[in-house]
Amino acid sequence: MNALSRRHFLGAASAAGGAVTLSSGTAAPAPSSQETNDESARREGRIVVASMSAPQSLDPGLSTDTETQRILRQIFEPLLGIEPDTGAVAALLATNWQISDDELTYTFTLRNDVAFHDGSELTAEVVAANIERTGRLDYLYGFGNISRSTALAFPTVFGGFIGSDACVLESVEAADSRTVVITLSEPVAFLLQAMTLPAFGIASAAVLTDSDPGLVSRTPVGTGPYRFVPTEDQDTMLETNSDYWGSLNGPDEVVVRPLPKSFDRLRELNRGEVDVYDGITADSLRSLLQAGRLILQRDPFSVLYLGFNMAHPVMADDDVRQAAALAINRQALVEDYFLDGTRPAYQFTPPAMGVHSDAAEPYSYDLAEAQEMLQDSDYDGEPLTFYYPIATTRNYLPRPEHVFASIAADLTAAGFTIVPKPVRWDDGYIDQLMGDGDRAMHLLGRSGGFRSPHAFLGRLFGQVSREFNYTNEELSELLRDARAETEEEPRTELYREAAEVIAEDLPALPLAYPISGLALGPRVADYPMSPVLNERFNEIVLNEQQ
Repeated sequence: MNALSRRHFLGAASAAGGAVTLSSGTAAPAPSSQETNDESARREGRIVVASMSAPQSLDPGLSTDTETQRILRQIFEPLLGIEPDTGAVAALLATNWQISDDELTYTFTLRNDVAFHDGSELTAEVVAANIERTGRLDYLYGFGNISRSTALAFPTVFGGFIGSDACVLESVEAADSRTVVITLSEPVAFLLQAMTLPAFGIASAAVLTDSDPGLVSRTPVGTGPYRFVPTEDQDTMLETNSDYWGSLNGPDEVVVRPLPKSFDRLRELNRGEVDVYDGITADSLRSLLQAGRLILQRDPFSVLYLGFNMAHPVMADDDVRQAAALAINRQALVEDYFLDGTRPAYQFTPPAMGVHSDAAEPYSYDLAEAQEMLQDSDYDGEPLTFYYPIATTRNYLPRPEHVFASIAADLTAAGFTIVPKPVRWDDGYIDQLMGDGDRAMHLLGRSGGFRSPHAFLGRLFGQVSREFNYTNEELSELLRDARAETEEEPRTELYREAAEVIAEDLPALPLAYPISGLALGPRVADYPMSPVLNERFNEIVLNEQQ
């Protein structure tokens, strides 16, 4: 964890690498008597985390967004966890695992004496039933009813849902009460990393019922360090699981409060009503610095992109999409609206993945060429609907209204006629844009859930989706081959070839690898930062009460 550094951070990092202040700044205002009373009334050991949106569903297998996954990681646990210092796979519900020589059989040994929140025992039979259920979500919720802009975790990892020709999961079985055996028809090179996803969190058998698949979400019962407590508002209340098998060093209770607007999160932090302000934006930093807040950053592991609807009669033209790509000044966009450390993106995998292709077309900013290419195309100034979210902050898109305005200005300068389509995130932004067949472009992004290029390329382009209406059999074959390739060098080359195909077809344009960060109130001494958002609240460190 590092203190965020300057452009907007004004170079005020302390020698301790933690708190940052302005030497000429004003002191934080003293709390009012009402604020003091409110703080005294708050249960000792409870903190409030200001999040960017409410969770969508607490069914682990349906999770696709980071705010939902934040909650799921506290309630449910998968077989494997993540080592915070190295990012390597670590034991969690499974204490050890063995892989056969042909890499088709994985044998997991479960931890002893683990209980679910309802008191039932963790067994291999329950684990197998969970994984098998996750592979049947398309059936349980009705075919087509769980479609998302990107595939859910199970089909991304295993190629398809159970029963489809593309699915490489042969079986998941309980060899005995403590041993789970997963058998594949072909290797999945990143299987261990993928099994750390919240989507593979294990729920109590009591909530697994085919007749009522939504019971898991309404009554989430896992083995995690926190139990879910129903509330009558949008807050998510979590209380310590006193029977947890692991350490319980964090807060006794955590309230996760959705505050979509950055200004609201900053205001509530300054009022002492929240203790963790996630999704800080460049325009809020001066206030945070003046208040002497501890500011922490996540390493970049997400990508913001401009999506094209290739079923649109105008956007189906290669020249039109290439002109749009050349028109956007990504460097200026990053400098103006993102935190320091954010870099322009020219491919869909962050540089840390090590699979960038030098041969992939970068589409560097060139307004004159964009104008010329657009003039030579069949585009005749038709209005193009451009979707973008409002009243929200995302880790990959901290200031959506400003980012849209900048991109729209660039496209207009090149000769495009842009029709803005703002949609509130909580009003079903993703569902609305995908349901609009007349949509031309949209803003969206992805955060990588596990350490593999497949977390980006597979989820975005591994199968046909309504987001891009794009398919390329060569690309699909490259991604399937990369999934099954057990040797690192040839697998890297396959991902590079995939990047080249994506750049040539241009179903979307990568824009930025954003840095994200959070600020802590005085009651919180440390927070477990993770680029893949494996941030477990039982590892939060509180300051001693004053």
